[in-house]
Amino acid sequence: MMARKFTLILCAVLALTGLASAQTITASITGNASDPSGAVIAGGTVTATNTETNVRTTTTTNAEGIYTFPFLRVGPYTVTMEAKGFKKAVIGPFNVEANQIARIDVKLEIGDTSQTVEVTDVGALLQTETQATGDTLSSTKLTSIPLNGRNFATLTLLVPGAVSTQPGAMNTASRFQGSGSRPQVNGNREQTNNFILDGVDINQSVDNQIGYQPNVDALEEVKVVTGNAGAEFGNVGGASVVMSMKSGTNEFHGNAFEFLRNEKLDANGFFANRARTQRQALRQNIFGGTFGGPIQKNKTFFFVDYEQTERRIAGPATAAVAPATWRNGDLSQFPTVRDPATGTSTLTRTPFPGNQIPVSRFGPA
Repeated sequence: MMARKFTLILCAVLALTGLASAQTITASITGNASDPSGAVIAGGTVTATNTETNVRTTTTTNAEGIYTFPFLRVGPYTVTMEAKGFKKAVIGPFNVEANQIARIDVKLEIGDTSQTVEVTDVGALLQTETQATGDTLSSTKLTSIPLNGRNFATLTLLVPGAVSTQPGAMNTASRFQGSGSRPQVNGNREQTNNFILDGVDINQSVDNQIGYQPNVDALEEVKVVTGNAGAEFGNVGGASVVMSMKSGTNEFHGNAFEFLRNEKLDANGFFANRARTQRQALRQNIFGGTFGGPIQKNKTFFFVDYEQTERRIAGPATAAVAPATWRNGDLSQFPTVRDPATGTSTLTRTPFPGNQIPVSRFGPA
């Protein structure tokens, strides 16, 4: 009996955990069905199909003709609607984004169900169901815009309301950095942002820094919510930066990349030129790749990515070494220096005469 109760509690916790994480990394589609006169169509069958994986979700319209698909993975979808006495309607494909509630209203035409009306040119999906403000950085934007250090945080400055007092600090190529600059959004400090990767908090506890920088080629999208964020985000008063990793599809896809930086390709700085200082040596290589595809088509998929950074720099530097008197055992400028061989207690050991360590006591090093 106790084992059964434990199993039920565990299932409930897992279910709630799944719902909590899904609210921040998934999308929804909603809308209503009506006939040519504007009357609602109840009991219609509606199917949302991910065109990359062919995974389908089916529901029906309620008494008010409304349908809803919650917790959909981001990506391209088509919506198919069928009802007795009406032609089948197919709308899409169109893309849905993380934390988006896309509204697709469907007006069915009277006719035989064997006939199909396809609407392939879908306009921009407006955010009419929530008051959240912000923007979405798609995978195309993430990989097509030049990034010094391939740090996705740099692109958050493209979102209205986001600025940085240290934009150069965003160019770090470190992935587990816990440092670097973050955007200041709508007048908030950079410590007031919340970074989430596939529903998991990746904020570093020290100064609320970004604990992990994903490979930008592995990101499906980055959603930057700058205002009126839903209650599921919480925690901060600045931006909620929601990152979604790519997933495998029914087709095998992958890429390989290398990004090179070399001082021979860089210009010298203004002040270095004025001081007649040469460019410092720099060798930076960022390389890796991604690969994904089906394990079982229409059901199970995989996706992997790899990235490595090698950075080698050189330039002038100064360092202080021990002066000649110290190297000859003359420590007379210090307080009492005691001979460790004359006792076990620091207070009872005999001082070296004149704080001079005899050369005979020097070790080989």
